[in-house]
Amino acid sequence: MRPDPKHEEEKRGGRTGRPRDEAVDRALIGAALDLLRERGYRALSMEGVAARAGVAKQSVYRRWPSKGALLVDIYMESMGEAALPAASGQGVAADFRAYLGQTLERLKDVAWANTLRSLVAEAQNDPDLAALMVERVVEPRRRAGRHLLAQAQAAGELSADFDVETALDFVFGAIWYRLLLGHAPVTAEFVDRMLAQLFPGPVSPRRKK
Repeated sequence: MRPDPKHEEEKRGGRTGRPRDEAVDRALIGAALDLLRERGYRALSMEGVAARAGVAKQSVYRRWPSKGALLVDIYMESMGEAALPAASGQGVAADFRAYLGQTLERLKDVAWANTLRSLVAEAQNDPDLAALMVERVVEPRRRAGRHLLAQAQAAGELSADFDVETALDFVFGAIWYRLLLGHAPVTAEFVDRMLAQLFPGPVSPRRKK
């Protein structure tokens, strides 16, 4: 029998400073994910999360001061720990395709896609959330992509003056554009076309002199 989150919270007295109850944390994040899947990001509210989880509204605000902070934790919960990608030996285009494949797989989950849309929407009017999103959502993915492109440069697949930061803007900008506006889906075929523009042909490794 699963523990009742509200009972667990009340049993602890609901006082600030006490250790957070993991069962309540899981219930709240699960409730938020359910609402994101069912109703989308516009309908998500702290009150709705509390009601779905069966706990007091204060239990939500005690953990997350804003909807944006909750969304960041939902995102991080789905990501887990990820090591920097390693070159496969099949070329930079193949390595980058595999790297972006992680994003494609996650976007198949409606709740995860809606979490990202929600984060962008909330960050427009919340500078603290915008900074947190860059730190915990945007920059870790860019760091991984930067690492792959630097390996390709070191191997001679890309020129030393290849503009890494603009390439990352090009790739993620295109994905975010489709995700946010919804005019076209983010598919494997779309990623292949995008990478064909970024890496138009195989580049032979530089010859050592």
